[in-house]
Amino acid sequence: MSSSPPSQTESAPLISSSQAQVAAAAGVSVINEASSKIKKATQDGPLTFRILGFIGGIAMIVSNGLGIVDRFMSFNFTGSLVAIYGCLFGIMITLLEMPSIYCCKSGNAHASIRYYCRFLEYTWGRGVFFFFVGSLQVTNFNMLDWVVGGFMMFVGFTAIIAGMAAAKNLRLLRFSIKSEEDLKKKWDQYDADGNGAMDVKELSAFVRDSGINMTTNEIASTYMTLDKNFDDQLTYEEFYMWWKSHDDGHGGNEYSV
Repeated sequence: MSSSPPSQTESAPLISSSQAQVAAAAGVSVINEASSKIKKATQDGPLTFRILGFIGGIAMIVSNGLGIVDRFMSFNFTGSLVAIYGCLFGIMITLLEMPSIYCCKSGNAHASIRYYCRFLEYTWGRGVFFFFVGSLQVTNFNMLDWVVGGFMMFVGFTAIIAGMAAAKNLRLLRFSIKSEEDLKKKWDQYDADGNGAMDVKELSAFVRDSGINMTTNEIASTYMTLDKNFDDQLTYEEFYMWWKSHDDGHGGNEYSV
């Protein structure tokens, strides 16, 4: 007498399709909220991408300087070479972003960097460069390099976002100035100390009262774009040349952000 095989019951799914959809929607909501917070932090943070880049450059010099010695002593010559490149990039970034209050005018260093690496004149160029050196840094397999590399990648992302937004707002600022007389009148109004140059705070007030909303990083990007000799002094001549470059139909390519 043959026995019938035991009946097999289908196991119930661990989660229903409706529950999966709810969980997926919740996950998307969390990701979107986190992305919004990151974007706001990069735009409205108290420290601009230039100050963060300066800090990151110093960190790269220190971490890669230690890495050169450690890898050379362990006969890791490839790793030593990567660390040397990282150290050189850190020096370049530090010179490029060094605030003038910490040193004498670094015009010669800026001029040399601009001559050999013209893409670093632009905010997007710096952002891409920072992201690249950060990704190079994280290839060194230790915690310090991961932290420094991740930080530089974050700063690069911040600069790219700021540059894109500043480019749009610069066009709006240009069209808000109707004539050369209007430009001179507004300049004299916001050059509070009458020294013929605007600092970042004066430019920020100028932009704000022109009806254009810019974040801290966008102001930093704008100032860097207009200050063509990188002396941290935006003169009337520099501002006028920017305005005139758009007014004469040349398109202002020299002033890309």
